Formats: sequence, structure tokens, C-alpha cells
Amino acid sequence: NAINFFLFCLMSFLFFSCKDKPVAPVVKDYVDITVQPVYNGQNLLMDSIYVTQEGYKIKITDLKFYVTLLQNGGTNLTQAALFDYRETGTLFLHQEADYLKFGSLQGILGVDTTLNHDDPSAFPTTSPLNISNAGTMHWGWNPGYIFVSIEGKADTLIDGIDNLDHNFSFHTGTDQYLQTLSFSSINWQTISAHQHTFALKLDVYNIFCNPIQSIDLRLEYLAHASGSQAALTQKFGHNFKSSLTPY
Repeated sequence: NAINFFLFCLMSFLFFSCKDKPVAPVVKDYVDITVQPVYNGQNLLMDSIYVTQEGYKIKITDLKFYVTLLQNGGTNLTQAALFDYRETGTLFLHQEADYLKFGSLQGILGVDTTLNHDDPSAFPTTSPLNISNAGTMHWGWNPGYIFVSIEGKADTLIDGIDNLDHNFSFHTGTDQYLQTLSFSSINWQTISAHQHTFALKLDVYNIFCNPIQSIDLRLEYLAHASGSQAALTQKFGHNFKSSLTPY
């Protein structure tokens, strides 16, 4: 009858009205930081041959570095980021964050003293400081991390023959070689509505062929932060920092 039909319609209305309405998915914001290594104005390729100002032929076989405590004032972006050109290319950091909060960035080139001597296996497995991610960038004997690693091979005989049998290795580390980084007025590029990127370049030519203090790979080819290599380690660290700039 009409009463039963009315009650059925009323109950149906109440049932469907009370069902949960679909919740719109939360869209997260991300920022990327990239680093493009270059050599004499051209994008650097691992294992390719380049020429120094002395005429030496060189190739880079390893290029890694840490930045820690990356922030804008008191707003933290990330505890640690590891650049590994061979493994991850130009991508340095992919982080959930609102780019509007990071008009400037400050950080430590290397692993800050507050982190450098912690147990590397105690960091979360997602952290670049965890031993499984750090790999050879942690000195077990130190103890502590390698802050910057550049390795390669050179031919220091200018005879027209490519015989790159002269190894070079630069590993900065230990607390005394920490350096501060600061980038102001960052121009974030829009990838999409919720993704923005900041591009850096690393001028590897300038590291070795610095106009103020160059590194002669025939004579200066090994720096591992030990006492006898302190001067070269200091020079390399200064040249590296000055070579990392906004693109």
C-alpha cells in the first residue's frame, strides 16, 4: 500500500544518504634537486676522456658526495642526501616538501659532526647514511663517512697515446674538512602543479684546473684526509665547494 511504499522510499533515502561519501585523494607536493657534472662547458660523462689545462688526458670513474642538515632556517628539508653520479645520474634529492618554504637552502657539505660518528647500521634503511646505502662512502676504520669521493685515471705523458694507467683518488672526510653550503633566492622550476626542481651544476674542470689553486694530477693525485695529505685535501675541498653552483 501507499504507506509501505512511502516507508520503503524513506528508508532507502536514509540508507544511501548515510553511506560514506568518497574522499578525494590527498595530493602531495615534492621537490627535486639535481646536480649536473660538467667539464669545460660540456656535460661530463663517466669513463669518457677529457683533457686538463696541462694537457693530461683523464677520465672520471667515481663521483659521489654527501650533503647533510639541508634546511631553510629552522625548516628542515632532509637530514642527508647522497649524490652518486654513476648509480642515480643527476638526481640528488627527491623529497616530499612544499617548495614555497625553501626560497633559500643551507646545509653541510659532508656528514655533520652530529651524525658522522653514529653507528651507520642504526640509521633507517631508507636513509643515505645507512651502511647498506653508504657502502664505500663509510670509513670503517675512522669511524666516519667519506664526504666527497672523486676517482679516476689519467695519462700524464703528452705523447699522443691514450694510456690512462695513472690512478687518482680524492676522498675528503673527518670533521675538520666539513664545509657549509648556502644557496639564496632559489629559482624553483615547475615540473607539475605538485613537483618543483632546483638544478645545480658541478664544474669538475674547475676542481682540477682552478684559476686560483689548480691540482696537478701528475704530482697531486692522492688525498685521503691523512696528516701528510692535509694541504691537498684542503685545496681539493675548497675547489669542490666553489665548483658546486646553481645551474
